[in-house]
Amino acid sequence: MIGLDAAAVDEERSRVADGSRLSALAGTATEGPLASGMAMRVGDVAEIAGVATLPSARRRGLGAAVTATLARALLDSGTDLVFLSAGSEEIARVYVRVGFRRIGTACIASPTPLHP
Repeated sequence: MIGLDAAAVDEERSRVADGSRLSALAGTATEGPLASGMAMRVGDVAEIAGVATLPSARRRGLGAAVTATLARALLDSGTDLVFLSAGSEEIARVYVRVGFRRIGTACIASPTPLHP
């Protein structure tokens, strides 16, 4: 079994304590946690990342609830800019529904093939 690095755990604990790292869970009393996400804040800017919902719990609005909860907590604590990246068009639509605006698209760049 691989153990957790104590220094990494302490660093994460301090980031949670100082508000630079937030996390949120959504679920039910009977099913337990079904969706989660986190946010990383540096100064007045934060990124929401890692929003995920168990496949069996999708289409219930849990990912949207996690995203909206994190965004609201960040804005309420003085964050000026909150951003995120969607992994698909379907996920992007969820983020738009909770109030985000699309301002760009990130892509993976690769070199142009050389032709002899």
